[in-house]
Amino acid sequence: MHTFKHICLSVLAVLVLNSCQKLLIKPDPTSESEKNFEIFWNDLNNGYPYFVEDGIDWKSRHDQYRKLVTKSTTTSQLYTYMTEMLDGFSDGHLGVSYNGEHYSNEKVQPNLGELIRANSFGSLLEDTYENNRLINDYLGYQVSNPAHTFESINSNYLFNPQTVSAKDGFINSSETTVAIHGKIDASFSPSKKIYYVNIATFNTDFSIENMLESIISNNNLDGIILDLRMNGGGSLGLMWDAMSVFLPQSVSELKYAFNREKVGPLPANFGPEKYFAVSGKTNTKFLNKPILVLTNRLTVSAAEHATMALREMKKYNYRIKILGDYTFGATSFIVERTLPNGIQYTLVNSKTSDINHVVVEKTGVRPDEQVFLTAEYVKAGRDQQMERAIEIIKNNQF
Repeated sequence: MHTFKHICLSVLAVLVLNSCQKLLIKPDPTSESEKNFEIFWNDLNNGYPYFVEDGIDWKSRHDQYRKLVTKSTTTSQLYTYMTEMLDGFSDGHLGVSYNGEHYSNEKVQPNLGELIRANSFGSLLEDTYENNRLINDYLGYQVSNPAHTFESINSNYLFNPQTVSAKDGFINSSETTVAIHGKIDASFSPSKKIYYVNIATFNTDFSIENMLESIISNNNLDGIILDLRMNGGGSLGLMWDAMSVFLPQSVSELKYAFNREKVGPLPANFGPEKYFAVSGKTNTKFLNKPILVLTNRLTVSAAEHATMALREMKKYNYRIKILGDYTFGATSFIVERTLPNGIQYTLVNSKTSDINHVVVEKTGVRPDEQVFLTAEYVKAGRDQQMERAIEIIKNNQF
């Protein structure tokens, strides 16, 4: 049985964070700004878990800005004060919105700037028009060169690639790409049969578990490249089902991460520790073969949980290896609030850590081997991370 006491599905599309809890209060434009200020400050004081990590003296910020807030303070002015109060917080889930404006410490630029590097040592690209266009092409935004997109580059390595489309997990569901998969072309791996599966999202009603079972059962494979790069997250339950394919049926529960909810104002005022776990429930006979897991800075939320779970599965299959770059660092549940005056804000009220109690929020999950994708390779339609994964499987470098 998949276990996380106090389960809440974490749905997170790339760069768009959706909440697990909502406290919606009907907007009241006449509500006093002082009261709204205190609600906001107290909510973060009682619920935000990373004051120590961020080095934020929240009480001093209360005293500093409370002097500025009076009965004559407008909602727009209060919104501005609230954005200033959040300066220096490093958690991307923390944001404020009002009247079409939005402020967040979201890690958009650092993460996007880390997708493609200047060289194999990991130096960042210069902030130029051409480099920004290359990143946008890779992401599929305003594509000026289709050959530079994430999907087209990785399709270059595949024989007869297949695209799986299905409805997404939102209420007003629409068709979205769930996965791209296919055999690695024999020209790249003449001696080993390697299969590539890019899981694009866990936010879908499509059974990724059944897809993986079918791929493994119908192909005599020597290894799998499981690509979680660019995966914006989604349902933890769907992810748990998919990852169960790589565990023995006998494993009823494999813990891979921990979570503690903030329950009061003191920095150490947390509730009891709970855990995340995945179980084995299928028999795909793929337990001792290589699984190369690709991650990057846009491997987010449920995909980061999948990465941590796969890392723990090494206890049963030592030939699992995580390759690429750190994941995004957005693994905790999001809480969404609306003040009486209509200002909305989001925060995280729990702290997630890996199996070794290392906090992964903000920093991301560390790969076993860090390999950078460079501009030179992208422009040539090549992928260092993919090529290194093929090399490891071909030469059994575990």
